[in-house]
Amino acid sequence: MGHGPLLQLGFLDDWTDRLRRAPGPPVVGVLLRGSHARGAATTYSDVDIDVLVSGGPYVAYPAYLAETGDRLTHLSVAVRDVRSWLARLDQPADWSFGLPVVAPTRLLWASEEWRPSVELTEIRQRPGDPDLENVVAGLGKVSAACAAGDEFGARFAAAELARRCPSIVRLANRSVTVPSRRAALSAALDLPVAPAGYRDDMVSCLGLHADSLSRLHAAAGRLVSGAVTLAGSYADELAPLIGAELTAALRDGRLDRYVAQLARPARPDPDADPDQKPSAAARE
Repeated sequence: MGHGPLLQLGFLDDWTDRLRRAPGPPVVGVLLRGSHARGAATTYSDVDIDVLVSGGPYVAYPAYLAETGDRLTHLSVAVRDVRSWLARLDQPADWSFGLPVVAPTRLLWASEEWRPSVELTEIRQRPGDPDLENVVAGLGKVSAACAAGDEFGARFAAAELARRCPSIVRLANRSVTVPSRRAALSAALDLPVAPAGYRDDMVSCLGLHADSLSRLHAAAGRLVSGAVTLAGSYADELAPLIGAELTAALRDGRLDRYVAQLARPARPDPDADPDQKPSAAARE
């Protein structure tokens, strides 16, 4: 049985009352978020609730396992002072691959004082700034780890690089908003205007497909090279974010040369088959 009927039979009302009475600063608002607010909950979904409190800075993350018939339901609760909660709405989400967020939410209860501010049907968060410098620096980390044979280090750095890359690629695309982590992954992989081989290289760098270190290095190199080439068309827009020196390097080709320098393999891949043709992504 899914969670939907449980929430319709007073589950949320009961837990709203319980959370309002919990020890701590006075509660001024309770909101439902996540898959239940989106209408996408499954048997395996937890229940995400934001509890807003009055007073100075405050953060707590209590968790509960509630008996619901013959099942347990996980409540994941985020308690935060209401002013910092509202301020965070103007910040990018750390899970959205730099894409803007529009996520449904449902107000369960609010005080009269704060109801006008927190009675929201959706949470909107702006996109992350294009992270060009850290994407390029990330390729250096991948290259260094590959040269040292540090497999964990290379894969960790490549995944971080790939999470930042869509913040640049989105510049060439129509705005797309995401409501959840899984939707953000799909949107980040499927940006229609992207460097050649972008999706395959993102999949490799994120670790969603097993590759040798040399192929991982090549995928990271193509991903960053394509992002830098794309960024060149937006140099004026990026200049306030990346500074005069990096903007000049983007315009005069030094950044392309540097990326090519980082992308050169340090040593041959011992697992490579010399007779094997490169993949379509590699040919691109």
